[in-house]
Amino acid sequence: GRAARAGRRESIDGVVVTRVDPLSAAYDAGIQRDHIVLEINRRPVSSVDTYNRLARAANPGDVLAVYVYMPASEQRAIRAIRVNAP
Repeated sequence: GRAARAGRRESIDGVVVTRVDPLSAAYDAGIQRDHIVLEINRRPVSSVDTYNRLARAANPGDVLAVYVYMPASEQRAIRAIRVNAP
C-alpha cells in the first residue's frame, strides 16, 4: 500500500495509509485506507521514509507485525502481514 505522513491527529503519530491493493496481503490482513501505521515489528513509524525502510527490509515469507490505529472506530490493533515475493 501507499502511505503519507500523518498530522498530529488526536496525538497519533504515524503514517496514513492512502491506498491498499485489493490483491495484497495488507488488504487480506484488514489494513484499509485512512488507517494509521504506528509501528512495524515494534519499531515506531514516524515518517514515510521509515515506513519504506522497514517494509523494504522484509524478505518474501517474513511476517510483519503492523500496529495500526483505525480512526473510524478509534481503536488500535496489530495486523500480521506475510510479505509476498515482488
